[in-house]
Amino acid sequence: MGQADFAGQAVSVGVARAWANNRLAGHVADEVRESVVLLLSELVTNAVVHSDSGRRPNGQVTVFLAAGDGAAYCEVIDDGSATSVPVVRDLSEEDAGGRGLWMVNAMADAWGFHHDDEVGNAVWFRIGARPATAHAVSCLDATTG
Repeated sequence: MGQADFAGQAVSVGVARAWANNRLAGHVADEVRESVVLLLSELVTNAVVHSDSGRRPNGQVTVFLAAGDGAAYCEVIDDGSATSVPVVRDLSEEDAGGRGLWMVNAMADAWGFHHDDEVGNAVWFRIGARPATAHAVSCLDATTG
C-alpha cells in the first residue's frame, strides 16, 4: 500500500486521513476502510499532541499502510516523547480527550506499540483480520507493552 511522512502539525491529521482513504479505496471493504481512517486520525492526532513530532520544528509522523485478504494494517510512527508512552486511559464522561487509544482498543482486531529511543513510538493496529489471526496480540498485551 505505502508509506508517507507528514509534518508534526494538526493540519496533517486531515491530510493523512485523505491519503489513507485514497490508498485503501477498492482494496478493503468500505467499513474496514472507514474504521482504519478513523483510527489512523486518532493516532496521528496523538502523535502531534503528545510526542516530539508536534514539539520539534521539523517533527514528523510516518504512516505505513498494508492491506490483504480483506484486512488492513496501519502503523503510525512518531518522534517519541521523554514524558509518555501510548497507554489506554480510564475515561469519564467529563474527559475532553483521551479517547484515541481507547477507540483503537475497542475497534481494532489487534493492536500494540513499541518504543525505540532513537526512532520514537510506533503504534499499530489491524482491522478485518481473519478470526484465526485476529487476536495475535491481546489487548492486555498491547496495554502493558
